[in-house]
Amino acid sequence: MSNKTSHEVEDSWKDKLDTMEHYNALAKAYDTLYGQEQKMKIDFILKNLNLKKGEKILDVGCGTCILFENIYDEDKIFVGVDISEKILREGWKKFRDKTNLFLVSADAEHLPFRDKVFDTIFAITLIQNLPNPIISLKEIKRVSKREASIVVSGLKRRYTFKEFNSIIRNAIFLRESYDIENLKDYIAFSTP
Repeated sequence: MSNKTSHEVEDSWKDKLDTMEHYNALAKAYDTLYGQEQKMKIDFILKNLNLKKGEKILDVGCGTCILFENIYDEDKIFVGVDISEKILREGWKKFRDKTNLFLVSADAEHLPFRDKVFDTIFAITLIQNLPNPIISLKEIKRVSKREASIVVSGLKRRYTFKEFNSIIRNAIFLRESYDIENLKDYIAFSTP
């Protein structure tokens, strides 16, 4: 049982609805507005992460699938989750003919997957959009295999480096985190 009051729950859903509407409005322009910025983060992440053949990969807050454009291949299973259906449609246009990539409209606090399914989980530029990022990170932990890699980033304009690390530590095991000068996000590499 949750300890939240009905007012807190209502505020949480209002925040989620606002986020969904924001990204629905940006969907068609998202790649133009943020594609290069996201690519810089992804490049840094991929230099520090080894994806293996046969992995099940989850991207929570996948948006238009910019991450998948950079890591897609036939020997893995890719699942993207986002609360914005319109932004998912933009991502789907890039991968509609692929049989090993699935996009799901869902809330990051209630992922529609069994426990311990995914080998690598990404949450890039996600946590600042969540009413309670710790709940979502614990949900990510739930769907992660025991030895999974979890990569999380958060906007520097929203958190100090100390705050970002504290959020990660309150939900999952923080292996290492980075404050890279030319990136707009802090990046954490974690495990469940």
